[in-house]
Amino acid sequence: MASEKYGGDVIPCCAACDIIPDGTKICTKCAVVFCKHFASSTDVRYCANCISDFTIKETIMEKIVEHERPDGTVTFSRKYQARHITLQGTDWLFAAHKIEEMTDAEIEASIEYHRANVGLMLQERESRKLERFKKLSGIKLVHEKHESQFDREKRESKSSGKKTRTKVKEKEVTGEQLLQMLQTLAKSGLSMEQITGILGGKK
Repeated sequence: MASEKYGGDVIPCCAACDIIPDGTKICTKCAVVFCKHFASSTDVRYCANCISDFTIKETIMEKIVEHERPDGTVTFSRKYQARHITLQGTDWLFAAHKIEEMTDAEIEASIEYHRANVGLMLQERESRKLERFKKLSGIKLVHEKHESQFDREKRESKSSGKKTRTKVKEKEVTGEQLLQMLQTLAKSGLSMEQITGILGGKK
């Protein structure tokens, strides 16, 4: 059932529009006098209460095309999607039946009238999209930089005034390794004094 946009006790005509020439229209469905402020947003030839039971149902239709070899294996597959829009509501059925009663001249005039409206509405829609994109482009995104463990330790050392020193662990040499080293140096023809000097010992 159609929901009323304004109450039955409301006169669908503003006082300012009533005194303007051609400021009012007569609804072709209920014969009430109305102005542009009480006109239907779907079709301004009717008042808002007459064209209110109108909805758009949109569904996505899918189709899969496959190419098969003689053995039945699929060599190619592609999925297609399309929008399927249907108009629903008692007011839409009323408007559709009204078309059958129109003359050729009325149909031609109505087509050009709605075509011009469609052009204006598309232009307005794109203008609003650009305005929204412009507002979104002005938003600045702040990326937080994550501090690594090395940077954190460096920052903490600077704040505490302490210097970070890297300790080098000395490798311990076993007795067997030391004996092999001495034998290698002796075979090379070095004297005992020279070997002692290399190892840092005293004469």
